Amino acid sequence: MTTALICLDGYRVAAVLDAARATLAADATWLLLHVSDTRPDEGFGHALDRLPGRGAARDRAREKVRHVVEWSEEEVRAEAAAWLKATGLAAELLVVRGRPEREIVAVAADRRADLVVLGGGRGLPGRYPGPGPFPLSPVARYVVDHAPTDVLLLRRYVAAADRRA
Repeated sequence: MTTALICLDGYRVAAVLDAARATLAADATWLLLHVSDTRPDEGFGHALDRLPGRGAARDRAREKVRHVVEWSEEEVRAEAAAWLKATGLAAELLVVRGRPEREIVAVAADRRADLVVLGGGRGLPGRYPGPGPFPLSPVARYVVDHAPTDVLLLRRYVAAADRRA
C-alpha cells in the first residue's frame, strides 16, 4: 500500500485534495501536511528588534502576527476536515511550523512516505505561470530536488481562469 504525503499550502485546500483524489490510487494511505512558514514571523521579529522603543506596542505587534499564523492553521484544519467528512476518506493531518520546503522533506523521510504530492504552482489567482520554463514554486523546486522519494506535482487544481496564457 502506498503512503502519500499530501502537502496543503493553505490556498485552495479542497481543490488540491480533489486533484489528489482523482490522481492517487484508491487504496493509498493519506497523510496530509500543512507547514506554517516561520520566515515572515522571523523577518518581522528582526525588523521589530531594530526599531527604537520597547514595551507593550512591540509585544502586541508580535502577538498579532502569531495570532494570524494560528488562525491560518485552524482554517486549513477546518477545510481539510470538512473535505474529508464530505468525501468519507480517512487521513491524518499534521500541522507543523518551519520552512515549508525543509519540513516537507523531513516529514517525508520520518514517515517513510512513498510519494510526496504537492501543487506545482503557487496557487494564487493570476500568479500561476502555466506551462513554460518556470512552472514551479521555490518550495516545489526544493522538494523535487531533495525529497527522498517520488514527487507528484498537481497542476489540475489551479483553475483555468488563474493561468496566464
